[in-house]
Amino acid sequence: MSATTTRELVEIDERRLLRRLDDLAQRGALAQGGIYRALYSPAWSSAMELVAGWLKEAGLFVRRDAVGNVWGRIEGSRGGRAIVTGSHIDTVRGGGALDGALGVVAGIEAVTSLWDRFGRSTRILECVAICEEEGSRFNTNFWGARAIADRLEPGEADRVRDADGMTLAEAMRSVGLDPATAAGAVRRDIDVFVELHVEQGPILEDHGPRLGVVTTIAGTAHLEVTVRGQPDHAGAMAMTRRRDALLGASAMTLAIAETAVRMGHPAVATVGTIAVEPAQVNVVPGIARFTVDARHTDPARRTELLTQIGDACKAIARERKLDVEIRTLRDRPPVTLSPRIADVLRRACLAAGMEPRDMTSGAGHDAQVLTAAANVGMLFVPSIGGRSHCPDEATTADDVVLGTRALATALRELAYQM
Repeated sequence: MSATTTRELVEIDERRLLRRLDDLAQRGALAQGGIYRALYSPAWSSAMELVAGWLKEAGLFVRRDAVGNVWGRIEGSRGGRAIVTGSHIDTVRGGGALDGALGVVAGIEAVTSLWDRFGRSTRILECVAICEEEGSRFNTNFWGARAIADRLEPGEADRVRDADGMTLAEAMRSVGLDPATAAGAVRRDIDVFVELHVEQGPILEDHGPRLGVVTTIAGTAHLEVTVRGQPDHAGAMAMTRRRDALLGASAMTLAIAETAVRMGHPAVATVGTIAVEPAQVNVVPGIARFTVDARHTDPARRTELLTQIGDACKAIARERKLDVEIRTLRDRPPVTLSPRIADVLRRACLAAGMEPRDMTSGAGHDAQVLTAAANVGMLFVPSIGGRSHCPDEATTADDVVLGTRALATALRELAYQM
């Protein structure tokens, strides 16, 4: 495919796109602000029904797979392996209206516009609303994408429970899905997956331009750090004799952040949860347990970051006469996306009148999991203030439209001209 293939920017229905984003944002809207669409919840089901309706309205063949991903399909005149776009439909607690949702709605708009304007594609063209990515109800990050890529763990649906004790398998049955057939979601016929997403960071807004082509997605390690000291009476034990697990853990959290700062961008490390035992107002904490999310796009530097975090925690434990145990909960290496699809996305951005920025993504995405099943590309639009995973998450309407038109233009090259 020559570099001159993509010249004409595909038109879309801008009002329909923005209206649908607003409509989807009502599914799971919270009274206190933000959105919560947890996997297999009523809000999630309502959102999936809305998406399926849009796909049927466009005249696409619509189906729900074995884990609840919803697909809309145009049969290509030459068949072959499919060109797919989409993102996830679920949210974090109190999340914004665009994380995942933009890629779903923009994907539907792009495929619908191509179908309306150019008719049947040469290649099979599909858009997908992926059932779960965030892990906000069950500790199952990328459940939908992992199902597609044949990366589910044996017995996972029966083993994982939500905060109320319901298993993932029970939740699946509550929405008419059979966990025993989850393997039926595997796809081995996808050639390309392209995901449009808000950046969730400040680089595009601060430095421009308004479009970014993702080349690498950072590797993520989740650690659980358990600090053990000695519980004592809060009034009777002298400060100088205490082995306070929470104070030790607090020193560790500061040291972890300082480690990432010293290493420099794109290293990041976040302590997201912390709990103490016995958790009583008048008892010196004997145990403190916290989690660490550590990321870097370079495998060697990520290993170095994790080593330095472990060393810092152990040094503080020794100084304070505490015991510390560090356990790895999850470890996903950095992922490099397809250079070929990145070139297609760059040409689409140029057709939009903009030379894009090549970028790394610190956030995790369905795209990184689907590299196991397809050639993957990813396009970013700016996040206002770099905000995401919160009610203030926003992108200008102009940038939403620009990104969707660039996506549609790339899909036209991939599905109609290749």
